[in-house]
Amino acid sequence: MNYLFKAFYILVIALVITPLTMQFGWAQETKAAEPLNIAMILWRGETRVEEGFRAYFKEGDIDVNLQIYDTERDLGRIPGILDSIRKNPPDLVYTWGTGITATVAGKHDQVDPDKNITELPVVFVMVSSPWKTGIAAPSGQSRPNVTGATHIAPLAAQIQAIRAYRPMTKLGVVYNSSEDNSASNIEDLTALGTEMGFDVLTAPLGQNNEVPSADDIAPAVSDLAKRGADILYIGPDNFIGTHRDALTDAGFANGLAAFTATELEVRDGHAMLGLVSRYELVGRLAANKVEDILINGVSPANIPIETLDRFSYLIRLSSARKLALYPPLSLLDYAEIIE
Repeated sequence: MNYLFKAFYILVIALVITPLTMQFGWAQETKAAEPLNIAMILWRGETRVEEGFRAYFKEGDIDVNLQIYDTERDLGRIPGILDSIRKNPPDLVYTWGTGITATVAGKHDQVDPDKNITELPVVFVMVSSPWKTGIAAPSGQSRPNVTGATHIAPLAAQIQAIRAYRPMTKLGVVYNSSEDNSASNIEDLTALGTEMGFDVLTAPLGQNNEVPSADDIAPAVSDLAKRGADILYIGPDNFIGTHRDALTDAGFANGLAAFTATELEVRDGHAMLGLVSRYELVGRLAANKVEDILINGVSPANIPIETLDRFSYLIRLSSARKLALYPPLSLLDYAEIIE
């Protein structure tokens, strides 16, 4: 068993022998004298991430006032939201996703005080690649007001998760080429493919400044199937996440299962398998950082950007049945089976 394969098994088996709720410390007994005022800028309303965020403070008996700003998947709303925040400043700003965080906080080397939040601490969630997309400063540096919780399992572990289920030498990816996080993920997958012996077959949407359409997904999947893709890969992509059913339905029509790095596509969608961070725990990790900043007085610059150190292997059995691709018995020892 090679090193990467061992590392993958250690990663997922840890889920069974260590409760997920022991992954990091909960809120301490220390309470703020006044309620914490937090502005939350969200991509598509509240998710399980925010449920975990709220639960952390409730369990720690810490009062928080949350001002919710829903962009409704439209980054064009953010300047107006920032105007509202500046008129009545909160203690901290919480941002959801790469696009929102980059717009609110700016890239580390392209901060504009007129357009970005610079005087308030910012804690982000669901940013898949903060260093590659420029939200985080390069290794060894930090940003004075920005930290957060990322959610993607290491790519090598994701590939091992796929190969633990079935052989894979050609990975098919439909993605929105205008999303920085998606383009970055493709670069990393391609480099990893050279190391781990697989080809990345890409079907980019939204090229030449065109707006991608859900109608483009099925033809792209069909093309990947003709090119010999073994499985579809759903990475950190807001467009594909929104239209996940179109992707998985096209996969079923072409005999292709879908693997995902994000919980929602298996739990609420029809992706067949995934190695994921639980949304609730990502929210709790972010809440822990907020507590450090607003109650314990730690500067965001001294709080590391982190991901969870344990991940969940999810299998959707209904999708496996549709494709007659049943999981190996060995996976049943640690995978969570979803009907």
